[in-house]
Amino acid sequence: MTTVTKLGTAALLGIACLVLGTKPCSAEWFGDVYVGASLTDKHDVTVHDRAAGLATYRDVEFDTALAYGLRFGRYLDSVPFLGFGVDYFNFMPNIGPQSVRVDGCPISRDSCGTNKIGFGSYDLTSQALSFDIFLRLPLLKTEAAPWGRVTPYLLGGPSVFITTLSPRNTRLFRNFDDDTDVAFGYKGGAGLALSVYKNLVVFGEYRFTHVAHDFAIRDINALKATLRTDLDSHTGLVGLGARW
Repeated sequence: MTTVTKLGTAALLGIACLVLGTKPCSAEWFGDVYVGASLTDKHDVTVHDRAAGLATYRDVEFDTALAYGLRFGRYLDSVPFLGFGVDYFNFMPNIGPQSVRVDGCPISRDSCGTNKIGFGSYDLTSQALSFDIFLRLPLLKTEAAPWGRVTPYLLGGPSVFITTLSPRNTRLFRNFDDDTDVAFGYKGGAGLALSVYKNLVVFGEYRFTHVAHDFAIRDINALKATLRTDLDSHTGLVGLGARW
């Protein structure tokens, strides 16, 4: 069982215990688990190779990715519409086989200029830890759900992304020559939570994340190269949470 699976199982068990054993309160801690799909915008990939020089591969496309994670936090007693949370988020925006336009000096060519070239395929695995601010609007409050039966909310905050790039099938770089980069980015989003049973809620959420990464890998000739790209991702999620 992977670490993420263990965390998700523990979170679900914790939510179940809280749902069955905790009384409602006017201000609360919260814990959520979620899953969904992430779409990353196509973006230029810049490669600076020790031998070939600088090349820009235009409009590289990323695959639609599974996204999942969990978070916990608390809304303030004195300002119940304001909360803070910590969020762990994982998605895999792999790069599939494709041909792209390249400007500059590509690794596999002896001349510089503008060319069409096969870019190959790459695995990308990104894990993010974010520190979020939440703003909510509790609607349809009841004694059983003082946080509101219906709760639209906004969220945003800085994030730390740990992303691994692994060339899988390419004539430009050494295959399976991985590199992991740690970079700061940000996240913003909005969602709607519905109270369904005691302190159990279900929610749907949209989030946008941005980060720029530089990966140090080796080209097909085993020379050092730096690959740079941005990950601008749009993610739709559904989740289960508890309030206590």
